[in-house]
Amino acid sequence: MASILIRTVIIYILLTVSLRIMGKRQIGELDVGDLVSTLLVSELAAIPIDDPDIPLMNAVIPILLVISLEIILSTLKNKSAFLKRTFDGEPVYIIYNGRLLQSNLRDNRISLDELLSELRSQGVFDICEVEYAIIEQNGTLSVKKYDGESIAHTLLIDGEILTDSVYRLGLDRRWVEKRLAELEMTVSETFLMTVDGDGKTTVIKKEQENED
Repeated sequence: MASILIRTVIIYILLTVSLRIMGKRQIGELDVGDLVSTLLVSELAAIPIDDPDIPLMNAVIPILLVISLEIILSTLKNKSAFLKRTFDGEPVYIIYNGRLLQSNLRDNRISLDELLSELRSQGVFDICEVEYAIIEQNGTLSVKKYDGESIAHTLLIDGEILTDSVYRLGLDRRWVEKRLAELEMTVSETFLMTVDGDGKTTVIKKEQENED
């Protein structure tokens, strides 16, 4: 019994420190990679607690390995928009400018009943009130009702143009490059670029990393 208690305390401390290192958010906000890592760590942690005959290091080493992989992958994803989209996917419009995109519902295996239920949970009881509805990368639904304010559409993230978003707005790469040139910037220098329905463009320049 004492051995199980000691193992449980050690695993508890290890998991607490591990999750803080990985910077975990609320479970409802986890992306696929975060969720996989969390499930793996929880399963590995249970092994030596359930069976006292299994050496504690049989769980500690794999847990540390999962943490290391999570940190490395998160760092790489933050440096590459391509890797970010590959592992986490992209936000998907379900309702765009008031129009229900039924093909996107089907592609994401979401029934109309599920969509209406989620809208009601956010206080929207009439789908006609919705101007935009977006499934975020973590699976949550973001909703914007008609309120007279324009939504900002993301055109560029971390030096990479989001082609689908640009074309959806009837724009092209040349327009993006021209707009940046007017601001004496280039695509590679840009961290974020958005444009709203009124044509207002917001551009944030990349910060230069300090070199030792």
